[in-house]
Amino acid sequence: MTTSDVIAQQRRSLLVFAERQGVTEACRAFGVSRTTFYKIKGQFLETGSVAPKIRRKPKMPNEASLGKKKLLLQMVKDHPSWGPVRYTDEFRKQGISICPSCIWYHLNKFGLSRRYQRLVYLEELNMRNQPITERNLRSLKQTHLKVKQGLYPGHIVGIDTFYIGHLKGVGRIYQMTGIDLCSRFGWAELYTDKSQQSSTDFVERHLIPKFYHNGVALESILSDNGSEFTGDTFQTMLAEYGIIHHRIPKGKPIFNGCCERFQRTLHEELYKRVFRIRYFNNLDELKKELNSYLVFYNFERTHFGITKTGAKPIDVFTAKRSFLRQRFLKLLT
Repeated sequence: MTTSDVIAQQRRSLLVFAERQGVTEACRAFGVSRTTFYKIKGQFLETGSVAPKIRRKPKMPNEASLGKKKLLLQMVKDHPSWGPVRYTDEFRKQGISICPSCIWYHLNKFGLSRRYQRLVYLEELNMRNQPITERNLRSLKQTHLKVKQGLYPGHIVGIDTFYIGHLKGVGRIYQMTGIDLCSRFGWAELYTDKSQQSSTDFVERHLIPKFYHNGVALESILSDNGSEFTGDTFQTMLAEYGIIHHRIPKGKPIFNGCCERFQRTLHEELYKRVFRIRYFNNLDELKKELNSYLVFYNFERTHFGITKTGAKPIDVFTAKRSFLRQRFLKLLT
């Protein structure tokens, strides 16, 4: 039963009570004024219904006309990589005055405020062979894949492979990276290849023991569709440990964005610096620098992606459930 049905039922009860007990007694019992009562009675005598009138949606001062919205959607279809300023300039060329903030407001309402969102929507619409309209955008919002989020430590751990470069005397160096999507606690290990043996060793010897020592269960991992994560050896290892494997859509690294951003942080704050100040003769020396930075990242560095005021990953990773309930109240209930 909707809110309108509830109100209509209450009003019918008011009219019936007034017919049986009188208007004065009905107004006293139901707590309404005589003016309100006669308005309801007048509506019933005039229309035969006591349902509340449907009010039109108010028109906001910055609301664009339907024609402008259709033109904006057509521009999004033709130029999805543009921003509000360039869309405004295109409107100006056609003799239409509209500010960039208004453009962004309507793009945000359509769920197209970010460039990758416009590209993803356009791609899916082309796959469906449908025009880009407000109705199709609403349907795509409901069915669109969402980025997975960790509700508690160990719920989902994002893993990925990162190519560092070529070290003289060693060869190619790859980094296996993992990050807990709830606490942002990160792990990394260096290998000379990106085979299934490397990914299996990383999960089995680095992730699982660390979770065990901290009293946290590793429930699932999130990765791309690389051969090091989709092979039989890696899948068998996950099945034996009872770990669920989530895969992101092909060509959509944004769905593993936390791990991608962690790798970028390592690249900018560690590798760019150390490769300029010293020379590494072997892989073990570079591993020592990596482990030293990981201690700083997890135990000392404040992470502002966890809370607005910032928090250290180790504090969240080992936090009690009461603390997590405060941070993820809507997700845990």
